[in-house]
Amino acid sequence: RLRRFSDTMGLFGDLLDFIGLGGITGIDILFAVMAIIGTVLFLIYFLLVMLFGFADDMLPFDMDMSADGIFHLFTIQGILSFMMMFGIFGLAMTQADQHSLIAIIVGVIAGSVSMYIVGKIFQMMKGLEMDNTIKYSEAIGAKGTVYRTINAGEHGQVQVEYQGALRTSDAVAKDDKLTIQTGKFIKVIDAIGETLIIEPLDISTHSEE
Repeated sequence: RLRRFSDTMGLFGDLLDFIGLGGITGIDILFAVMAIIGTVLFLIYFLLVMLFGFADDMLPFDMDMSADGIFHLFTIQGILSFMMMFGIFGLAMTQADQHSLIAIIVGVIAGSVSMYIVGKIFQMMKGLEMDNTIKYSEAIGAKGTVYRTINAGEHGQVQVEYQGALRTSDAVAKDDKLTIQTGKFIKVIDAIGETLIIEPLDISTHSEE
């Protein structure tokens, strides 16, 4: 175990030499470790979120920062961004010959601000994702046309405008003995899962109204 630890420290020392920080000691090593680990893991996490949509609330300890409970400060991206900026700014302060206490304070402030900003960015991303989710219940009351014939007791498709867009959705007739041909006007009266429940639209009655 000691040999493995020594090898790990040796590799880390080589990395510090590579980025021009081979001569640092004391608290500078802490800042460097936080900066390197935080940056690497944050970039990996960000790529995973962008490519695969990994959830951002994967830690068991969350701290509510808003009344509706949407924004959580202590999430993976928040902690990693704190580590990254704490290390970078703290190391920048000590390399500028500032006192260690000042470096720690600046690092904590920078990390906290970064945690807040990154959390807000991920919150906005989650909000956009939720906005793009189709809410079939919003189609209730909308009018449209049959896109693919709805045979008696079977599914078909209709084209209805809801959530600001014309959408093609699976549909069944409220009267399961009724066949509604392609092109006929319909009205959505309910939604079950991703299937719309529709009925024929009486054009003459609608025109009188």
